[in-house]
Amino acid sequence: MMLLRGCHFALALWFMCTFAVEPDGQVEDETVFDMFERSGITRKTIGVKLFRGLLPDSPAYRFIRFDMLPSVSPEALQQLLLQIQNNEGFILTATLRQDRTSRGTIMALEGPSGRRQFEVVSDGRTNTLDLVYWWADGSRNVISFEDVDLSDSQWKNVTLHVHGETATLYVNCGLIDSFILDEPFYEHLSAPGGRMFVAKGSSRETHFRGLLQNVQFIFDTPLEDVLENRGCELENPEEDNTVSESAEQVDVPSSIATNLIGQNPEPPATSSSELMCERSCEELANLFEELKGLRVVVSNLIDGLQKVTEENTVMREALNKMQDPVEQSMCWQDGRMFENKEDWIVDSCTKCTCQEGKVVCRQITCPPVACANPSFIDGECCPVCLPMDSEDGWSPWSEWTQCTVTCGSGTQQRGRSCDDTSNTCSGPSIQTRRCSLGKCDRRVRQDGGWSLWSPWSSCSVTCGEGVITRIRHCNAPIPQRGGKDCEGEGRETQSCEAEPCPIDGGWGPWSPWATCSATCGGGLKSRERECNSPAPQHGGRKCMGDSIDNEVCNKQECPINGCLSNPCFAGVECSTASDGSWECGPCPSGYRGNGTSCEDVNECNMVSDVCHKVGGLQQCVNTDPGFHCLPCPPRYKGTQPYGMGVEAAKTNKQVCEPYNPCKDNTHSCHKHAECIFLSHVTEPMYKCECRIGYAGDGIICGEDFDLDGWPNQDLVCGANATYHCKKDNCPTLPNSGQEDFDNDGQGDACDKDDDNDDIVDERDNCPLMYNPRQYDYDKDAVGDRCDNCPYEHNPAQTDTDNNGEGDACSVDIDGDEILNENDNCPLIYNTDQKDTDLDGVGDQCDNCPLVHNPQQTDVDNDLIGDQCDNNQDIDEDGHQNNMDNCPYIANANQADHDSDGKGDACDHDDDNDGIPDDRDNCRLVSNPDQLDLDGDGRGDACKDDFDNDNIPDLFDACPENNAISVTDFRKFQMVHLDPKGTIQIDPNWVVRNQGKELVQTANSDPGIAVGYDEFSSVDFSGTFYVNTDRDDDYAGFVFGYQSSRRFYVVMWKQITQTYWEDKPSKAFGISGVSLKVVNSSTGTGENLRNALWHTGNTKDQVRTLWHDPKNIGWKDYTAYRWHLIHRPKTGFIRVVVYEGKQIMADSGPIYDKTFAGGRLGLFVFSQELVYFSDLKYECRDN
Repeated sequence: MMLLRGCHFALALWFMCTFAVEPDGQVEDETVFDMFERSGITRKTIGVKLFRGLLPDSPAYRFIRFDMLPSVSPEALQQLLLQIQNNEGFILTATLRQDRTSRGTIMALEGPSGRRQFEVVSDGRTNTLDLVYWWADGSRNVISFEDVDLSDSQWKNVTLHVHGETATLYVNCGLIDSFILDEPFYEHLSAPGGRMFVAKGSSRETHFRGLLQNVQFIFDTPLEDVLENRGCELENPEEDNTVSESAEQVDVPSSIATNLIGQNPEPPATSSSELMCERSCEELANLFEELKGLRVVVSNLIDGLQKVTEENTVMREALNKMQDPVEQSMCWQDGRMFENKEDWIVDSCTKCTCQEGKVVCRQITCPPVACANPSFIDGECCPVCLPMDSEDGWSPWSEWTQCTVTCGSGTQQRGRSCDDTSNTCSGPSIQTRRCSLGKCDRRVRQDGGWSLWSPWSSCSVTCGEGVITRIRHCNAPIPQRGGKDCEGEGRETQSCEAEPCPIDGGWGPWSPWATCSATCGGGLKSRERECNSPAPQHGGRKCMGDSIDNEVCNKQECPINGCLSNPCFAGVECSTASDGSWECGPCPSGYRGNGTSCEDVNECNMVSDVCHKVGGLQQCVNTDPGFHCLPCPPRYKGTQPYGMGVEAAKTNKQVCEPYNPCKDNTHSCHKHAECIFLSHVTEPMYKCECRIGYAGDGIICGEDFDLDGWPNQDLVCGANATYHCKKDNCPTLPNSGQEDFDNDGQGDACDKDDDNDDIVDERDNCPLMYNPRQYDYDKDAVGDRCDNCPYEHNPAQTDTDNNGEGDACSVDIDGDEILNENDNCPLIYNTDQKDTDLDGVGDQCDNCPLVHNPQQTDVDNDLIGDQCDNNQDIDEDGHQNNMDNCPYIANANQADHDSDGKGDACDHDDDNDGIPDDRDNCRLVSNPDQLDLDGDGRGDACKDDFDNDNIPDLFDACPENNAISVTDFRKFQMVHLDPKGTIQIDPNWVVRNQGKELVQTANSDPGIAVGYDEFSSVDFSGTFYVNTDRDDDYAGFVFGYQSSRRFYVVMWKQITQTYWEDKPSKAFGISGVSLKVVNSSTGTGENLRNALWHTGNTKDQVRTLWHDPKNIGWKDYTAYRWHLIHRPKTGFIRVVVYEGKQIMADSGPIYDKTFAGGRLGLFVFSQELVYFSDLKYECRDN
């Protein structure tokens, strides 16, 4: 070990001293091939991002666009491959931080056709680093270094050393493994037309995911130096070469010392004293110790060389003797030389002779002996008879023991015992003899190896398919001394194919006899056969004999037969009696009659539902005989049955089902979207809606943090499909309208200064109009620049006719050209000024148009004046009987599409076109002609717009109600549930996004903002967000609103709390979501106020249908999404609340039939800054 290390150290010194320095003193860097430099990869390269790596002095990159990565230039690639082949290998180094459990290519070389030649892949799934290369025939070889632990998002140094037929891997400073290659693959790498990449794999899954730094090929540098340069601590050569005081000192010749240390034979320009001053004493001491160690190493080398020289001299002399003609007849054995014809004994029983340079050995043949118990003498092979004085007293000899050896020459013994009580025994008691068990096998243990394959044999057949065979033997080498046999098969066969063999033809079986040509009086019948078992092929003989055989049949005399005149209908069996009479059987299937005469059965008329009906007409075609159904109409799928006879029509009916892409999973919706089937007659048949927590057009969906329907990032949606695909301009605050007054990319909801006038919105009296001077003449907190009545105090800025002039200073508020003082409906456009009850209030705005009530009081806030409100509602749909267009059938939406005073719910012809609803292909649109050109079941008059409101069904919130088309809370009724309370103010509602978003800003008494659209079955959803941490009370929504006494409410409390007013009843509110039904006997006021606060039931006021058992309160600055399902017909109610993408609370099915529909609204109670965003309601009456 000392000698090897010394040699390595000496050679390394010689190498460094000879090659490290150029004549001009500059260090060459041709030994390092940097992949980033040679590929032209910089921080400006497209698809590359620069990061700070493990080594601060060199760049580290993450690769994003692998299709944009440049390859190594052809000239550099040619130089690199030439250098690899000249050096018989390479050292590849890389510093990397690979993403967890990813599989990525560090570098790869591909040929002209794109086929890979060589690559290095780090596979985090198998925890290996794979060295992969391909041969010219396309076969692939993989060298896998296991347990490398590279894919763990930590920085690692990788050093791969390939030299000769050995591949070795180091990770950081640890040796992972070393493998022997089948052959040096790098000798076959080709540069012309090829390309080399860093980080780019053969497919998307094998691109490198992570950071790469210092990907380099290194040449002409020892592996130890590379590892040491990478911070690895190797064994200190000084310790290996240190000589103890007792060690022998060997003088090294000056020539050797000069070659190792000296670099310049010329004397130095400086004096020795100057040189000594340039080095410290410690450095000189270390240098002296190194020189002493070097002398010992060189001395050991000289001793070793001397011994080798002496052995070579002996061998040379022996070889010279062998070349002498006289010496050529001599023999060598076991390191000894024997003269020609010289004999010698190898062991006691083998004699060898030298015969003309060849050794001939034979076993010694022993002559027979004359005694019964011969003896064996040491050194002799044959037994001898020894003289014995007396055998008296001795027992018989025992059997010989086993030979002391298993091979070669050994010994055996036998013994006898003496009975010395009566005799004196003479002679030995033990005999020994030599034994020989064959020559010892002096071979070492060796596993077997296969020889080369023999050439393929000739094909085993001369025609047709046969096999060819080749063999190999397990003799290269032969297994010995317990070595393993060769693995695999020693014989291999392959199929071979010669010219096809001739096949003679063979007759197939005879066919059944044909019908006799006559039924009596003698006829002929025939049968046939074919030459097809087998058919003649490839020159084979044809079949011998005839292919047709005839035979006489029905030789009996003919009786009198009445059927010979064919009296029956075609296909009907005729039977005759011996007297010549005849009788016909039943008519064939699909016919009816007596057998003599048959007529076709019309299955289409007899089975009215055998085929699908379109427009009330059955798509059935009667044939003679039988029937068949026409194909299912477009956008339907089903069978097309056919048959003969009524029974076939009854048992084989056509069923055409509407095609449903959502059900069949043939839609194009995104994986995070829900497919909603609209109808098989609409275009499109379905729509895609992103699930809660995502936003987009449904074909593409991205995450939506604030649940306002706008994604966190821009989405690449289809052409012209920009709806909700743009990035949310307030990603953490719901703003479904995306208002951005100053177009700075930041939405007004989260922009502290919407108009960029350097005055924050909280203090800006015109937050949406640039007015840095903040003039406000009328002191209404609305700046003159944006005040629609700058000289009239009107902080609400109400503008009923939307003409830009506020109601406070307008002489005609509703814009009907009638001055306010003369207008009997100053807030509602009514040019006719009709006033039926002469109460001074026009019919358009009169809550009792037929009853004189100038005060217009409406205590229960149901839009019906107290003078005409009797609250008698037998169907509980929110419309009293005398005003209900279907008083006995619940229809809260009061839809009446033909305006005949009878609601659609109880009208059998909704469009009054004379076609009953159950047969009308446009139920809500008059079309007496029922025209349906495409036969899909929906009339052309209502194609894609069922209620004819000019809103396509795809975008219509209520496709079967022309009174409602879109979610809109811009007009709402403000209901104060504690109008006389003085503890808190009333709610203040701000409308945004065309009525799809409302914000309640005040810490108020309980109140509702209820819309005017009326619903029966409905789905209602919205986003709930509290933009403050100053309070912890109630907010939610209402549905089925009929009056301030009667409605359902979903309300959510942040924390458990007792209401501060304990009269008229104590109210204890528990945190969490509650579903309540309000059926108050008192109506608005303190009784209803406290009952609403209380979690539980309050007699004659509020009943709690469900409270979330988890008692989870809402969190500040957190977006939630609710979804309500209400089906009044069955009483089904379900409320689901989401936090992000996960369900936070779910009521499950709740059944209550207290109210059969009503209006929708938003609810607050003592909670400020509540955002109700991205509101959406949809009718579900269909």
